[in-house]
Amino acid sequence: MSNYLILNQPQVFSGLGTLTYTVATTGNYNVQFSVTVPEATVSGSGAGSGQGLGAGTGGGGEGFTGGDLGTGHGGVGQGFGAGNGYQQPPAAGSNQTTSGSAVTSGLSVVVNNNGSPIFTAPMLAVVQGSLQFKYSFQATAADSITVVLSSSTATDKALNAIVSTTTIGQGF
Repeated sequence: MSNYLILNQPQVFSGLGTLTYTVATTGNYNVQFSVTVPEATVSGSGAGSGQGLGAGTGGGGEGFTGGDLGTGHGGVGQGFGAGNGYQQPPAAGSNQTTSGSAVTSGLSVVVNNNGSPIFTAPMLAVVQGSLQFKYSFQATAADSITVVLSSSTATDKALNAIVSTTTIGQGF
């Protein structure tokens, strides 16, 4: 089953696949595209998105276990670390300790006119979480414009991993 684009209507699409538009009248057109991809998978010490909750213990050095509220002592902290029994999940943030390097999306986005590529989006950089572009072109009536999303990585193929918004419009 093909997914169709409607002129001047944003199409939110989840996953990989092809979006198709058939040109009604000859003229100038544009494709506006934006996508979010899975967060970079932490696979190395200190690697990853840096969006974790931190690796240290809380105030007073005791995390959630509490301070004694005496003079010069901290209150109950909110740290997540091995020292207080509240270890942060290993897939989030920067306190992952296995070896390896950060992994990024292998997403490829190509705009075709009648099956021939007219624009290929740049590849995402390591740990880059989104991409957007606007590409203008000329088309004649009955041309088939497709936006093809594909990937070489398993993380991009997971359910709801890739979420894109594509709009085809008239004019430059």
